[in-house]
Amino acid sequence: MDELPAHLRPGGGVPGLVPGKGLLELLLTLSVVFSLLAGGYAWARKEVTISVDGQTMVVQTLQRDVGGLLAEEGIALAASDLVEPGLETPLERGMEILIKRAQPFVLKVDGETREIASARERVGEALAGAGVVLGPLDRTVPPGDTPLTPGMEIEVIRGKEEVVTIEVPVPFQVQRQSDDSLPRGQSKIIQKGREGLAERVVRYLYENGEKVLEGVIAENIIEEPVPQVVAVGTLTTLASRGGENLRFKEMLIMEATAYAPDPRCNGVNQYTATGRRARRGVVAVDPRVIPLGTRLYVEGYGNALAADTGGAIKGNRIDLCFDTYEEAVRFGRRQVKVYILE
Repeated sequence: MDELPAHLRPGGGVPGLVPGKGLLELLLTLSVVFSLLAGGYAWARKEVTISVDGQTMVVQTLQRDVGGLLAEEGIALAASDLVEPGLETPLERGMEILIKRAQPFVLKVDGETREIASARERVGEALAGAGVVLGPLDRTVPPGDTPLTPGMEIEVIRGKEEVVTIEVPVPFQVQRQSDDSLPRGQSKIIQKGREGLAERVVRYLYENGEKVLEGVIAENIIEEPVPQVVAVGTLTTLASRGGENLRFKEMLIMEATAYAPDPRCNGVNQYTATGRRARRGVVAVDPRVIPLGTRLYVEGYGNALAADTGGAIKGNRIDLCFDTYEEAVRFGRRQVKVYILE
């Protein structure tokens, strides 16, 4: 018959373990193990603050990173929501996690309009987050530093620069010279002007395909312009047919017609618009050009007084009164010099 092991025999025991005392040691050992486990669990828990759109809560967790904690707390995230620090960041005691929900806005860019969302604070940041790349001449409405608000409409205006070289005419100058052989008010061209030619470098700025700015960068004269020289009359005295020297203020080139106080001249009677008797030396004028009562000298006619008007006498026209119908017919219609006397 086989014998029982010594520690199972009556009066046997665990070697080295004193009866009664061994149970106490076992309990102490288990107590230490449980204490260590409890302490390790407590040490592994982390207290973290989570802020979602300004609302804050403090939680404790055994999760290892930010993403795990948010999943544990049932906090769902949209693709455009902002989490700081990132989801893969290891958790630390006392850490603060900021969640900012994305807000929608309307984006107009490159001929398209679409609605997107961003959790960024400024327009420029939102565009960068949406993958919109701005060139050096591009701009946005509103500007990039504008705070982003829900429903805001943002337009990206694409800028483009073009530099071209063109040829342009250069206007000539007009030089005036006094000439005492010409009556005052009369002038004549001594030398005709001629335009020059310039090569011009021009910068054009386009926004969304439309030209908004044009500026000259450089200009080079290829051909100099030729000035126009004009003689300006300064003569103020005139010798009449009677040998009298007349002083005048101005000379006008006018179209002259003739009439007489004769029934054959339609619409003409014996008296003028100013009440004077119609006779040679009385002329009809446009008072807006020559005031009534002005003394005149008319080339090919003689001294005259502006004392009548006529329905057809407008602008630089003058109607000369003759004593007879035949004289008026012989004069006809012609261009004359009219001197306004002092």
